[in-house]
Amino acid sequence: MRYTSTWQRVRRMTLVLLSLCTSLCIGLGACAPFTTTTPANCQNSPCPPPVYWQADLTQTFASGPAGAFALKWMEVTLRQFRFYYVFKPANPLSGLQVTANSSLPSQSSATTSLAATNQTLGQIRAYTVGVIHVARRSQAGQLITLQISPIAASGVTDTTWRLAPLRQIMDEPSPSKARFNLATDASGHSNGLPEAIWSGVDGVQQVSYLKVVMPGQPVSQRSYIFVRSDDPVTVNVITESEYLAVAGPANFTP
Repeated sequence: MRYTSTWQRVRRMTLVLLSLCTSLCIGLGACAPFTTTTPANCQNSPCPPPVYWQADLTQTFASGPAGAFALKWMEVTLRQFRFYYVFKPANPLSGLQVTANSSLPSQSSATTSLAATNQTLGQIRAYTVGVIHVARRSQAGQLITLQISPIAASGVTDTTWRLAPLRQIMDEPSPSKARFNLATDASGHSNGLPEAIWSGVDGVQQVSYLKVVMPGQPVSQRSYIFVRSDDPVTVNVITESEYLAVAGPANFTP
């Protein structure tokens, strides 16, 4: 009888612990949900992080008579999608006109316009560096599309490039407080304007820089644009010394 009673107590305690572990796992989102691109389950620890956003590397570059446009980095903040870009115009231009929308490929009529603004961060030689701010929207399956129109000095826009670089794979926890960074280069090889190299936004310090590497140009003559992206809305240009004070010399390659 004592053996049976002890076994029953152990069994009850085991069930309680299993219940607590399951509740903790679900509450923290550590083991669920899983993405269609990661078929693994929670049998192995640690569990792979959920993948909510996916970059389409074939949708990060456009070119034509107006010039060449390349997305170098994408970021999802609490309030925005951010698309960091480099633009090399073929002729003098007055700027870029940008619009954005969210659509569901499964429903051709389900398109939502998103507020979008273009922020110029600086100029390196013939290259304009900037970031497109788009109001964040969360819906599983949505595709974020940008329409980019170079504006000629006369105010005329003859070209509109349409890029769909960002897709939401699955529903996010609500409300989502995570930030996501997505590289637009595959295996370190740029899809467009490879001479313009973006360091990528550091996930902890939220700083980055861009450089343009021209053939035969001495390193001492290179120019850089340093950026701080720690605010959910604002992107600020900072100095090299400010960047180094935050990121450290080990995270800067001239």
